[in-house]
Amino acid sequence: MIREDKDIRFTNTIGEIVDCVHLKKYNEVPEKLISMFNSLPKDQINDYFRILAVPFLFHKTEYIFKSSEEPDSLFEKTLVDLKDSTITAVNNEGLLNILSNSFENFEEEDFQLDVKTHTGQHYGNLFKEFKNVNYFEEAKKLLETRLIRNEVNIPNLKDSVLLDQGCGGGRYTTAWKLLGVNKAVGIDFSEIGLSDARSRVEIAGINNIDFIKGSVLNMPFEDEIFDIVYSNGVLHHTEDWKKGIKEQLRVMKSGGFGWQYLIENPGGIFWDNIEILRAILKDVNKKFAQNVLRSLGIPMNRVFYMLDHVMVPINTRLSSNKIIEELKKNGACNIRRLDRGTNFDRVESIYNKIPFAKKKFGIGENRFVFNKI
Repeated sequence: MIREDKDIRFTNTIGEIVDCVHLKKYNEVPEKLISMFNSLPKDQINDYFRILAVPFLFHKTEYIFKSSEEPDSLFEKTLVDLKDSTITAVNNEGLLNILSNSFENFEEEDFQLDVKTHTGQHYGNLFKEFKNVNYFEEAKKLLETRLIRNEVNIPNLKDSVLLDQGCGGGRYTTAWKLLGVNKAVGIDFSEIGLSDARSRVEIAGINNIDFIKGSVLNMPFEDEIFDIVYSNGVLHHTEDWKKGIKEQLRVMKSGGFGWQYLIENPGGIFWDNIEILRAILKDVNKKFAQNVLRSLGIPMNRVFYMLDHVMVPINTRLSSNKIIEELKKNGACNIRRLDRGTNFDRVESIYNKIPFAKKKFGIGENRFVFNKI
């Protein structure tokens, strides 16, 4: 059973946050794991153990994804191993004594902040730690690979004005400029991310690129002024993804090019893993989580990959049909779901028919390109 428009917020019950608990996909194991973490005191030492669950599960699931063995049983065993090892650690008095003097104090986060502020702070703090090679070259290469492998050709690219709807730290706004668009504009609500983006492009000497503060659900632009409107993994973190699509097509010129990426449902073990971690870390300080992972020697682009969906307030997963329906309703035509990606994209694994791909990744990323009527 697929629950459409699955809006996953931190405030929901375990069964609502975690699909595999609701569906009893791995028996009672995920619920028992989450309940164990929820039973721990709310302090920095126990938050440390909650955070360690992130690299543990990400590394283990990546092993599962590479394996040709039946994945569901491997994932269930991984959850049991995490529960057992955490119980052992939290009962180790010597380790607890060491940790008790190891942490600096972090201000408590206000989890009642509005979604835009909460989300903006999360991504702004993640993006600003990126090294320039990850910021400029990596984003350009990822975008270029996805376009080439899917044979996406954009006529008159060098004359196009592009909007990056929800630009975050501006990585892909800049990537499009490096790929040859005439002018690129990024809009986002996070002043942290926007300030970092402006500073980076100024130092790099990249011209004809602007960053504007504003909501992706109510953009301060006239109708039909952009040749390309790119929205990449943004609207599923907002309170109204449908309004975001309406805005995307409103500001796009007739005949213009659109890109929309929204996270998928069903999503296989990949999303089961993330939803379990969301339930475990729902009240953990984001900056503390970043610092713990970095202290383990994990590079910042990897930290971003791990914490991206795990610690953001809203994570709405959608079926392809729901997205197509909304795109058509707002004037999109020539809609195409991309079935190729970079080497680490889930759709690429599905395309290459790796063993148990659907169990591992569901349908893969919902990336669409389209034009406006």
